[in-house]
Amino acid sequence: MFKFVKATAIILAGLLFAGAASAQTKVAVVNIQAAIMSTEKATAKINALKTSSEYSQLQNSAESIRAEVQKMAEDAQKNGVTWSEEKKAEEQRKMNFKRSDFETAVKKLRAMEGQAVQDLQKDLLPKAKEALEAVIKERKLDLVLDASAAVYAGTDANLTEELVKRLNAAK
Repeated sequence: MFKFVKATAIILAGLLFAGAASAQTKVAVVNIQAAIMSTEKATAKINALKTSSEYSQLQNSAESIRAEVQKMAEDAQKNGVTWSEEKKAEEQRKMNFKRSDFETAVKKLRAMEGQAVQDLQKDLLPKAKEALEAVIKERKLDLVLDASAAVYAGTDANLTEELVKRLNAAK
């Protein structure tokens, strides 16, 4: 009797595993942010930002300040040995002010870039989700993961490029 129960259990387990193996889950990955930022619209918007006069002036200002700080640091290293304590403190204070100016300029540049990205996300995210849903239906996918969550995904399993193509075509 025990052999019969054991054999039946083995057969049932085999049938269950065979059924599970034949019903494969279709899985894919996508990086929606990368897809949005790779579109022609995003590239054009970022290029327009970087060539705008306000951005260019701010970037030139930051570069100029960075060069001044570097020159001040080189001067301090070269001549600092001969300076009085007051002169050293004064030069350090000037350098700190310049560094602060540089950091402020960089923060403004990053804020401008961040705003442009946020505007793109707001505009293109609904379109990207719609395009992704169409791809999911066409490919009859059961599961779509964020690409950053995947350890490995073959080229056929990554929907990012296809999403970029669809977003570019939709305009």
